[in-house]
Amino acid sequence: MDASEFMLVNTDTAELIEESVRKASEVGVDFIIFGGMTLKDGKQKDYFLNVLNDHYLEFITEYQTIYKGDKWGQAQGEYYNSINIMFKSIAKKYRMPIRIPPAFYRDILSENDLVVVMLEQIDYLLKLEGKISPYGYAAYSISQLNEPLSTLGGGLRKIKGVGESIEPIIREILETRSSSYLEKLSME
Repeated sequence: MDASEFMLVNTDTAELIEESVRKASEVGVDFIIFGGMTLKDGKQKDYFLNVLNDHYLEFITEYQTIYKGDKWGQAQGEYYNSINIMFKSIAKKYRMPIRIPPAFYRDILSENDLVVVMLEQIDYLLKLEGKISPYGYAAYSISQLNEPLSTLGGGLRKIKGVGESIEPIIREILETRSSSYLEKLSME
Protein backbone atom coordinates (compact mmCIF):
# COMPACT_ATOMS: atom_id res chain seq x y z
CA MET A 1 0.00 0.00 0.00
CA ASP A 2 1.18 3.49 -0.69
CA ALA A 3 0.49 6.58 1.42
CA SER A 4 -2.47 7.69 -0.70
CA GLU A 5 -4.38 4.54 0.26
CA PHE A 6 -4.12 5.51 3.93
CA MET A 7 -6.11 8.73 3.56
CA LEU A 8 -9.36 6.85 4.05
CA VAL A 9 -10.36 7.69 7.60
CA ASN A 10 -12.72 10.66 7.63
CA THR A 11 -11.48 11.86 11.02
CA ASP A 12 -8.01 12.60 9.61
CA THR A 13 -8.96 14.84 6.71
CA ALA A 14 -6.93 17.89 5.80
CA GLU A 15 -10.07 19.98 6.37
CA LEU A 16 -10.56 18.84 9.98
CA ILE A 17 -6.87 19.13 10.83
CA GLU A 18 -6.70 22.58 9.26
CA GLU A 19 -9.82 23.70 11.12
CA SER A 20 -8.22 22.62 14.42
CA VAL A 21 -4.93 24.37 13.69
CA ARG A 22 -6.69 27.51 12.44
CA LYS A 23 -8.84 27.71 15.58
CA ALA A 24 -5.81 27.11 17.79
CA SER A 25 -3.97 29.91 15.99
CA GLU A 26 -6.93 32.26 16.34
CA VAL A 27 -7.08 31.84 20.12
CA GLY A 28 -3.31 32.26 20.52
CA VAL A 29 -2.13 28.71 21.20
CA ASP A 30 1.67 28.73 21.48
CA PHE A 31 2.34 25.31 19.90
CA ILE A 32 0.72 22.01 18.95
CA ILE A 33 2.15 18.56 19.57
CA PHE A 34 0.60 16.29 16.97
CA GLY A 35 0.61 12.52 17.01
CA GLY A 36 -1.27 9.58 15.66
CA MET A 37 -3.53 7.39 17.74
CA THR A 38 -2.40 3.93 18.85
CA LEU A 39 -4.65 0.87 19.10
CA LYS A 40 -2.87 -1.88 21.00
CA ASP A 41 -4.31 -5.38 20.62
CA GLY A 42 -6.51 -6.37 23.54
CA LYS A 43 -9.11 -4.41 25.49
CA GLN A 44 -8.20 -1.02 23.99
CA LYS A 45 -8.53 -2.12 20.37
CA ASP A 46 -11.56 -4.34 21.07
CA TYR A 47 -13.40 -1.50 22.79
CA PHE A 48 -12.62 0.98 20.01
CA LEU A 49 -13.68 -1.40 17.25
CA ASN A 50 -16.89 -2.26 19.15
CA VAL A 51 -17.78 1.44 19.35
CA LEU A 52 -17.11 1.78 15.63
CA ASN A 53 -19.20 -1.30 14.96
CA ASP A 54 -22.11 0.09 17.01
CA HIS A 55 -22.00 3.69 15.76
CA TYR A 56 -19.67 4.13 12.76
CA LEU A 57 -19.74 0.89 10.83
CA GLU A 58 -18.42 2.65 7.71
CA PHE A 59 -15.01 3.13 9.40
CA ILE A 60 -14.34 -0.48 10.49
CA THR A 61 -12.52 -1.59 7.34
CA GLU A 62 -10.33 1.51 7.23
CA TYR A 63 -9.22 1.17 10.85
CA GLN A 64 -8.59 -2.55 10.49
CA THR A 65 -6.40 -1.79 7.46
CA ILE A 66 -4.46 0.95 9.22
CA TYR A 67 -4.02 -0.90 12.55
CA LYS A 68 -2.86 -4.40 11.63
CA GLY A 69 -1.73 -5.62 15.04
CA ASP A 70 1.56 -3.84 15.68
CA LYS A 71 2.93 -4.90 19.09
CA TRP A 72 2.68 -1.32 20.39
CA GLY A 73 -0.59 -0.46 18.65
CA GLN A 74 1.04 1.73 16.03
CA ALA A 75 -0.71 2.39 12.74
CA GLN A 76 0.98 1.50 9.48
CA GLY A 77 4.03 3.74 9.00
CA GLU A 78 2.75 5.03 5.68
CA TYR A 79 -0.43 6.23 7.37
CA TYR A 80 1.47 8.13 10.08
CA ASN A 81 3.76 9.59 7.43
CA SER A 82 0.83 10.83 5.36
CA ILE A 83 -0.97 12.53 8.26
CA ASN A 84 2.29 13.93 9.67
CA ILE A 85 3.21 15.48 6.32
CA MET A 86 -0.28 16.94 6.04
CA PHE A 87 -0.15 18.33 9.59
CA LYS A 88 3.30 19.83 9.11
CA SER A 89 2.16 21.64 5.96
CA ILE A 90 -0.94 23.01 7.68
CA ALA A 91 0.99 24.07 10.78
CA LYS A 92 3.50 25.88 8.58
CA LYS A 93 0.66 27.73 6.81
CA TYR A 94 -0.51 29.07 10.19
CA ARG A 95 3.04 29.54 11.52
CA MET A 96 2.20 27.20 14.38
CA PRO A 97 5.17 25.58 16.13
CA ILE A 98 4.82 21.80 16.14
CA ARG A 99 6.86 21.22 19.28
CA ILE A 100 7.33 23.13 22.51
CA PRO A 101 9.43 26.20 21.67
CA PRO A 102 12.73 26.22 23.60
CA ALA A 103 11.87 29.58 25.19
CA PHE A 104 9.34 27.71 27.37
CA TYR A 105 11.88 25.36 28.94
CA ARG A 106 15.38 26.67 28.20
CA ASP A 107 15.84 28.39 31.57
CA ILE A 108 14.18 25.83 33.84
CA LEU A 109 15.74 22.51 32.85
CA SER A 110 19.00 21.07 34.09
CA GLU A 111 21.68 20.80 31.43
CA ASN A 112 21.13 17.07 30.89
CA ASP A 113 17.36 17.48 30.66
CA LEU A 114 17.75 20.40 28.26
CA VAL A 115 19.99 18.33 25.98
CA VAL A 116 17.58 15.38 26.18
CA VAL A 117 14.54 17.50 25.29
CA MET A 118 16.29 19.23 22.40
CA LEU A 119 17.67 15.97 20.99
CA GLU A 120 14.21 14.39 21.26
CA GLN A 121 12.71 17.33 19.39
CA ILE A 122 15.34 17.03 16.65
CA ASP A 123 14.54 13.30 16.50
CA TYR A 124 10.81 14.01 16.15
CA LEU A 125 11.27 16.64 13.44
CA LEU A 126 13.56 14.39 11.39
CA LYS A 127 11.16 11.46 11.68
CA LEU A 128 8.31 13.77 10.70
CA GLU A 129 10.15 14.21 7.40
CA GLY A 130 10.44 10.44 7.04
CA LYS A 131 14.14 10.38 7.88
CA ILE A 132 15.96 7.90 10.09
CA SER A 133 17.31 9.59 13.20
CA PRO A 134 19.90 8.62 15.83
CA TYR A 135 18.96 11.55 18.08
CA GLY A 136 16.32 9.72 20.11
CA TYR A 137 18.78 6.99 21.09
CA ALA A 138 21.36 9.57 22.13
CA ALA A 139 18.70 11.42 24.15
CA TYR A 140 17.71 8.21 25.91
CA SER A 141 21.34 7.40 26.77
CA ILE A 142 21.86 10.88 28.20
CA SER A 143 18.66 10.59 30.24
CA GLN A 144 20.18 7.58 31.99
CA LEU A 145 23.30 9.45 33.16
CA ASN A 146 23.76 10.24 36.84
CA GLU A 147 26.24 13.05 36.35
CA PRO A 148 25.96 16.38 34.50
CA LEU A 149 27.22 16.33 30.92
CA SER A 150 29.55 19.25 31.62
CA THR A 151 31.54 17.07 34.02
CA LEU A 152 32.37 14.60 31.25
CA GLY A 153 34.73 17.01 29.51
CA GLY A 154 35.81 15.44 26.24
CA GLY A 155 34.06 12.18 26.96
CA LEU A 156 30.75 12.86 25.24
CA ARG A 157 31.42 10.25 22.57
CA LYS A 158 31.63 7.59 25.25
CA ILE A 159 27.86 7.97 25.66
CA LYS A 160 25.95 5.41 23.60
CA GLY A 161 24.44 7.03 20.51
CA VAL A 162 26.64 10.14 20.65
CA GLY A 163 28.88 10.24 17.63
CA GLU A 164 30.62 12.70 15.40
CA SER A 165 27.46 14.47 14.18
CA ILE A 166 25.65 14.68 17.54
CA GLU A 167 28.56 15.74 19.75
CA PRO A 168 28.82 19.32 18.38
CA ILE A 169 25.08 19.78 18.81
CA ILE A 170 25.33 18.74 22.46
CA ARG A 171 28.29 21.09 22.98
CA GLU A 172 26.32 23.97 21.45
CA ILE A 173 23.36 23.27 23.73
CA LEU A 174 25.64 23.13 26.79
CA GLU A 175 27.37 26.40 25.83
CA THR A 176 24.39 28.44 24.59
CA ARG A 177 21.30 26.62 25.92
CA SER A 178 20.04 26.55 22.33
CA SER A 179 20.55 24.58 19.13
CA SER A 180 20.88 26.17 15.72
CA TYR A 181 20.10 22.77 14.16
CA LEU A 182 16.82 22.49 16.10
CA GLU A 183 15.93 26.06 15.12
CA LYS A 184 16.64 25.29 11.45
CA LEU A 185 14.51 22.13 11.52
CA SER A 186 11.70 23.99 13.30
CA MET A 187 11.57 26.57 10.51
CA GLU A 188 11.42 24.11 7.61
